[in-house]
Amino acid sequence: MDHAITFQSLWMPPAEREPVCTPQPIVAPLEAPPAEHGDASDQALQLVTIVARAAVEALTGYRPFAQLRRWLSQAAFDGLTMAKRHGTWEGTAITRIWASPIDANTIEGVAHLSIGGRRVAVPMRLERHSGQWGCAQLSVLLPGTHQITE
Repeated sequence: MDHAITFQSLWMPPAEREPVCTPQPIVAPLEAPPAEHGDASDQALQLVTIVARAAVEALTGYRPFAQLRRWLSQAAFDGLTMAKRHGTWEGTAITRIWASPIDANTIEGVAHLSIGGRRVAVPMRLERHSGQWGCAQLSVLLPGTHQITE
């Protein structure tokens, strides 16, 4: 009697394993929520919050900068990567967010961050093109960088 022997390895490549829990995305795509869920200012606040969280995750090293590339303009991307090089971002927390819809296709907002005893402002401008929101401008105003020295 011939029996087929199957060999199952205890080790499996990560792609073939069944996940212990289903990973949830930290940041949703930059799409405005449907109008029936709130007014324009609520939608603006949600979008600015999404961008602020993604920026903080990139600054702290939790999220690769490459993941933000498609939502940020070149100037916004460069500003964020420069801020990463100029300080430590461990323990950063978002303390306050403001958002204001300028028109149907433009939102301006500011996120205040707390890093230890320092406060940092992150002003941003979101613009909608072809139905998709993107971050046209984003700056990380480090303490003292907004002051003009002569």
